[in-house]
Amino acid sequence: MTKLIPIEIEGQKLVQLSQLTIDQANDLRSWLPSDGLKKGQLHGVELQDCLSFETYEYWFKTNHVLSKAYETILDF
Repeated sequence: MTKLIPIEIEGQKLVQLSQLTIDQANDLRSWLPSDGLKKGQLHGVELQDCLSFETYEYWFKTNHVLSKAYETILDF
């Protein structure tokens, strides 16, 4: 799994769930608390499915890097 690069909105580093595969987004969404998603405005467009990069990075490390859940080209 490739790690997402955050976007900066109003001084906050955020990532969008829609940048992940459906399986990864569902996994992350089920791991988040109910109020874990945020909204943000970028160039006049409202982004609905954002979360802090810090939260994403923690999830990425604990659920994908440390668990050694590596994907191969056949997983895509």
